[in-house]
Amino acid sequence: MSRDSAVLVVLVVALVAIGLVALYSATGVGAERSARYPDGTYFLRRQLVWVALSAAALGAGALVPLSVWRRGGPVALALTVGLLVLVFVPGVGAQINAARRWVRLGGWVFQPSEAAKLGIAVFLCGFAASDPDRLRRFWTGFLPAGAALGLVCGLILVEPDVGTALFVGLVGALVLLVAGLRPAHALPAFLAGAGLLAYYALGHTEHVLARVQTFLHPDRDPLGKGHQILQSLVALGSGGWTGVGLGRGMSKLYYLPEVHSDFIFPVIGEEMGFLGAAGVLLLYAALGAAGYRIAWRARDRFGFLLAFALTGYIILQAILNVAVATGSVPTKGIPLPFVSAGGSSLLVAAAEIGILVRIARESEGGECGERAGGSSSPEAAPAAMSSRA
Repeated sequence: MSRDSAVLVVLVVALVAIGLVALYSATGVGAERSARYPDGTYFLRRQLVWVALSAAALGAGALVPLSVWRRGGPVALALTVGLLVLVFVPGVGAQINAARRWVRLGGWVFQPSEAAKLGIAVFLCGFAASDPDRLRRFWTGFLPAGAALGLVCGLILVEPDVGTALFVGLVGALVLLVAGLRPAHALPAFLAGAGLLAYYALGHTEHVLARVQTFLHPDRDPLGKGHQILQSLVALGSGGWTGVGLGRGMSKLYYLPEVHSDFIFPVIGEEMGFLGAAGVLLLYAALGAAGYRIAWRARDRFGFLLAFALTGYIILQAILNVAVATGSVPTKGIPLPFVSAGGSSLLVAAAEIGILVRIARESEGGECGERAGGSSSPEAAPAAMSSRA
């Protein structure tokens, strides 16, 4: 295992360990007191199962050669679309809180939109890498790539899951731009996306306005729509520098909804303090640096683009989760990668890390610029990579 991939795995193990500790602290008392759960370790035990499955996914991702991923782009896209359609099939799709975002597998549920991040990334990166000039052409380059991305985002949008659709669309668009998409071609797609958002806003005016008002003035409805973000800020503020101590936080005791998933970061801030929360953020920063270093050292265009996309998904998701917890953006259900409870996110993120490990293993021996064109300078490497298929 290369140094870059070893660092990546160590960082992920550290985040998962912190997540397990925070999860047990956040759910142990509530599960113990609730008649719905057998004991206080219920959530922890379920998460440990997902951790074991995710370790296998990471290993599988590290074993599969990049050539398989590169050739498998169309298959990945077909499977992604099929999974997203399954959520609307009666008896298979599961509806929770008026949204159909899950597929039920026995007593477990899986969220296809999480797998869609990986599927569309594999397709777009393979599509762009097959011809360095392809995305500069409209009919045979931008249009097929944009249609695939739009189809996936559209299926996620109608679940409805506006936040995830925007997130997938944003990372996909960044990948295409990095791969050589002409901004002039991207403008119509941007206008079309803005039109769809405007149409959604007009069709859900009261809901959209309520979200905006809650974001701007959460204190106007402290026991209703503003309760979650206010309690999150209270939890973060009460932790001080070093926290109140593991297991001693009060926010988890029925004050903060979704404390084990989307709002686990405030629990960390309350019980581990500013230093603990900052430590978690530093782990993500280090993970992002390791991921982009792997992208920079990738031996070919496909490896570079895929490492860029997968690292972007993980880091941007962490940024958005923390932004929601701190009231910097409107509330949206986005888990904290490797830390929040939830199997779908953990499983897919682990597979993404496995693929990054594989990219690092196949890239041992030199910088991408050195392999592509004999230069290791930051200015020469991207240009050299764009000349490769």
